[in-house]
Amino acid sequence: MLRISLVSIFLVLLLTGAPIQGQQQDYVDQLLKLSELSSNQQYREAISGYKRLESQPGTPQWLKAGSEYEIAELYGTLNETDNAIAALSRAAQLGFDDCLSVRASEHLATVLKNPKGTQALAGMKITEADFRELFWLKSEVMHAEHDARMMITDNINRVDQQSTEIPQAELPTRPTTSPGVLYWRQQLLLIQRAQREFVTQSDQERMVHAATMGVVAGTSSSAALESARRAQATAASRKAEIRKRAFVAAPTSSDQLKPCSEWAVDRR
Repeated sequence: MLRISLVSIFLVLLLTGAPIQGQQQDYVDQLLKLSELSSNQQYREAISGYKRLESQPGTPQWLKAGSEYEIAELYGTLNETDNAIAALSRAAQLGFDDCLSVRASEHLATVLKNPKGTQALAGMKITEADFRELFWLKSEVMHAEHDARMMITDNINRVDQQSTEIPQAELPTRPTTSPGVLYWRQQLLLIQRAQREFVTQSDQERMVHAATMGVVAGTSSSAALESARRAQATAASRKAEIRKRAFVAAPTSSDQLKPCSEWAVDRR
C-alpha cells in the first residue's frame, strides 16, 4: 500500500517470469506477494501476511515497523479506524518515523482526524539528518519510476540492437537506525532492480522487433547507428541529471529528535 505504483512493475515481472535478483531476496519475494494481494483488494490476506512477516525469526525492526504501517494502511482502506489507529500506534512504538507517508496517505485521512491517530503521528520523531535522507529517498524513488517508464517508452521507436544504458543513483551509506530511512532505502533498491529487469526485457523485445522490421522494411545501417547515438545521448543526459540530484550528507544543526513535520517546515 505504501508504494503501489512502485511494486506494480515487479508484479508484471513476476507474471512474465522475469527473474528478480539481489540481496534480501526473501523479503523482496514476500513484499511483492503482499503487494499483489493489496493490488487485488485481498486486504485481509495482506494483513495476515504482514503479521506473519513480522513474526518470522530474523525480521529486522525496520521491517516490522514498516509492516505495521502497511497494516494500518490496509485497515484504513477497510474503514476499520480503531484497528488502523492501533496498527499506526504499534508502528510508532517500533520507531516508524516516516510521517511524510502518513500525512500524505488517503487511506489514513479519517484516522488522522481521530485524537488517537494524531497522537500516534506525533510520536513519530526523526533527526534532521534522517529526515533529509528520507526526503531524498522518497523523491529519488519517484525519479527512478519516471526514468524506468521513459527508458521503456524510448525503446518503442528505436531500431538499433544496442542495450539500453541504465544509470542509477547511488544509495546513501551514512549510518542510521531510522526505520523510515531503512525502509525507503529498500524501496529505492526495489525500483532500481525493477529498472534493470524491466528495461532489459524491453530491450529484448525491441531488438527482436527491430530485427524483424529491418528484414521487412529494409532498415538502413545508418538509421540503426543514429538510433543508437540518440539512445547514448539520452543516457548521458539522464546520468547527468542523476549526478545533479545525488544525495549529499550535509552538516545538520541538531541531532535532536523532532516530529518530521517540523523539519518539513524548516525546509521551506
